[in-house]
Amino acid sequence: MDRRAWDGQFEAFSRDYKVIRYDVRGIGESARPDGPFSHSRDLFELFKFLNIDRAHIAGLSVGGAIAIDFAIEHPEKVDGLILAASGVSDDSKAEANVHGLMTLSTMTRTEGIEHVIKLVLDTPFVVSPGNELARERIRQIYLDNRDVFESGFPIYLQWEAIQPAASLRLGNIRARTLVIRGDSDSPAYSMLVDKIASGIRGSSKAVIPGGTHFLNLEKPNEFNHAVGEFLTDVGADSP
Repeated sequence: MDRRAWDGQFEAFSRDYKVIRYDVRGIGESARPDGPFSHSRDLFELFKFLNIDRAHIAGLSVGGAIAIDFAIEHPEKVDGLILAASGVSDDSKAEANVHGLMTLSTMTRTEGIEHVIKLVLDTPFVVSPGNELARERIRQIYLDNRDVFESGFPIYLQWEAIQPAASLRLGNIRARTLVIRGDSDSPAYSMLVDKIASGIRGSSKAVIPGGTHFLNLEKPNEFNHAVGEFLTDVGADSP
């Protein structure tokens, strides 16, 4: 998913905060990787380019994994950390993940992107059947990024995650952290999110009823409320 997935949050939170969203390398309007790269290093360079000293960092799924890497590498840059349906970066090269990506890539080349989109949208934990607005947003973003599917997902496979592995360093994170998931996400992701919450000392956890994997699209009002309360609490605790 590219930055358009955050339209609802961008509009809501820009009323009270300076909000920045961007297409990570390999998707949307950002360049496609032509060799190994680091998503967290890209984010650090974006901070430097925009003269950002500190910020709250929010990410969903893979975006959460990038945020975790960044918080471990650059704790001085992170005021608050919001991890929605998050994974960890060391899973990007896991055998099951790579196999799934290659299957989707082959399917896109042989049966077309529309077939893959239908397959994804018909997976109940991704988005609910009745959420037409979210389903159309996902469909359009996938259509516009079909080259990512066709090329074998270099956004993941060329990604050099931090070492030692992030999953072994969650206890190093010191930023105030909100870990949030939906109760209708896949069991595998729910277990991973709960493991992340347990690994980050002092983190808060929120579970949104009816929330699927694309949590901010499925339940935008509930998601924004939970994040807004967290940001208010972090701000109240700041010197």
